[in-house]
Amino acid sequence: MAGQIRDFTPGDATPEDSIVIFGAGDVAQLTHYALRALGLDVAYVCDPLLAEAGGTLCGTEVIPPGALASLDPGTTCVIDAWDHTRYARQPALLDRFPRVHFSVSLLRGTDFSGPRAPVLPGERERRITHYANQCQALLARSAQVRLRSLDVVVTEACTMRCVDCSNLMQYYAHPRHSDLDELHTALERLMAAVDGVDEFRVLGGEPFANPRFGRTVDLLTSVAEAERVVVYTNGTIVPRDANLASLAHPKVLVKITDYGGLSVRHDALAETLTRQGVNWLSQKPTWTDSGRIGPVERTRAELERTFRDCCVNDLVTLLNGRLYLCPFSANAMNLGALPDAPDDVIDLRTERPADELRELISTLYRRSGPLTACSFCRGRDHTTPTIEPAVQVRRPLPLIVLSERTDR
Repeated sequence: MAGQIRDFTPGDATPEDSIVIFGAGDVAQLTHYALRALGLDVAYVCDPLLAEAGGTLCGTEVIPPGALASLDPGTTCVIDAWDHTRYARQPALLDRFPRVHFSVSLLRGTDFSGPRAPVLPGERERRITHYANQCQALLARSAQVRLRSLDVVVTEACTMRCVDCSNLMQYYAHPRHSDLDELHTALERLMAAVDGVDEFRVLGGEPFANPRFGRTVDLLTSVAEAERVVVYTNGTIVPRDANLASLAHPKVLVKITDYGGLSVRHDALAETLTRQGVNWLSQKPTWTDSGRIGPVERTRAELERTFRDCCVNDLVTLLNGRLYLCPFSANAMNLGALPDAPDDVIDLRTERPADELRELISTLYRRSGPLTACSFCRGRDHTTPTIEPAVQVRRPLPLIVLSERTDR
């Protein structure tokens, strides 16, 4: 498929064609909108998870991949709009179609300022940029090791204690701030071994709880190869002085998760960020039931699917000097709750030759089989039930330690 696929231009389809969008995430919604703006109808959206759940996308029927076999290759134009790295290109499904496209130029050339445009305005450019970078890497078939994003954890502490936090903050009985000297050394070693990181995500816990988080933001904005530094906050703390100044860099976007009355400093934070000239956006959260640690009985095939369909299986996480493939794996291992899994983590506290570290990172990032954590996670995909967000508990949840750890 990679030899046939190319960027979509308006002349590549007519109103008589049957257009199929392959994928059902944010990029698919944006592509749907862009095609309609050209006067082109979308016949189907193809997505294995949403089809299984019986859903629609932007009012268009969602079909499973197996239904592609019934479509006429001569009149079908497929636009590959997967915006999730690992569960993306499936060439065996699309090889029979001579017209397979990306929608990068289409999205870049569309005016999304209308009131019905999908995806939050502050998120659109991020999604399109991620998608464009993935498409470029696929077409280049290069040996580059470039991470889509890197979660940089600056603290285990949080100002809220949500019983269903998917980053497992509810289990930390004695949370600590990250050792920033150790963190920065790990970052320097990582960046020397890879070709770049599209986006850094600064989080915790609550990152503003670390009184020196601005040091890390300043370091990340200085990385020339990174396009964006996103700082996630729950709206309970208003940073000051050097910490606040670090957020005013043009690469920085502060994302406030609005938990209503629990986000007690939301408005004050928004006003302060605006006054300081900081890019920010606020949004209400949607949570899935994926925030508990415990054994889950699955067959090997079910484990493979749990990993393949997970929406965070490429959110590489740097926590306390160690690199993990997903935030659940990172925090569960950091808590000492999981069996020892050396292949699931890279210790950046130990210096290695850059070539050796590069190979380790490449192997972890391009991993196709499940993590040890997949046997203790409820899963996180489009079929995972949604739950009420930010239900608070007074005390940390009891932690069932499933293995002994000696490095904690």
